[in-house]
Amino acid sequence: MKWPIFLLSLLIFSCSDKKEKVNNSHLPEKPGPSVMERKPQPENTALDSWVSYYKKTNPYFSADKFALSNTSAITYYPSNVKVMNEEGFNEIYKPFFVFNESKTHYLDFDSYQWKIAADRSASFEADQEVALVDYKNKTAQRIAFFGPSFTVEEAYWKGDSVAVLLGNSYEKVPFIMKYNFRKKMVQNLQYPDTLKFDIPYSNVRLQRFGIKTE
Repeated sequence: MKWPIFLLSLLIFSCSDKKEKVNNSHLPEKPGPSVMERKPQPENTALDSWVSYYKKTNPYFSADKFALSNTSAITYYPSNVKVMNEEGFNEIYKPFFVFNESKTHYLDFDSYQWKIAADRSASFEADQEVALVDYKNKTAQRIAFFGPSFTVEEAYWKGDSVAVLLGNSYEKVPFIMKYNFRKKMVQNLQYPDTLKFDIPYSNVRLQRFGIKTE
């Protein structure tokens, strides 16, 4: 009578051991170091989009190649652009505004430069104004003004007090302007070479929102 009990115990132990091995065989392997590695994230999606666009026709184009040309105090001037949601504001411009982190201020570099027709085609002014808008207090100030030789194409914020403008020139030499509103200073950075492209990023940016540029 003792043999059958011993064999039964042995059989149960053997089955349990096999079951554990089968279950362990389906467990996922722990990721190695190569799986855990992550590519460095871009400073901002707007910067990444701008750089990536020009990189298609200029493989060596990089934000790291911009060199500081000068630093100066920020100069503020009155602006007549309409603040979002105030009377007379055109809703077409709302998607283009670039807000800071806390949503208290935004950059407007579109409403002065272009208007839109019924067929959603844009007509452009020769000049462009960049306005810093205090959305909370409903006020706007001009922080930059460009003639037809220069165009701000994109912008983004670093937190609440630093705004970055990404632009290009008629000679196809891009530039970057970094505004530190806390320190009241602006840094101007220049690219050391000209770019090759047929359509500027500024047109592509508008087209993404369904605006016709031609």
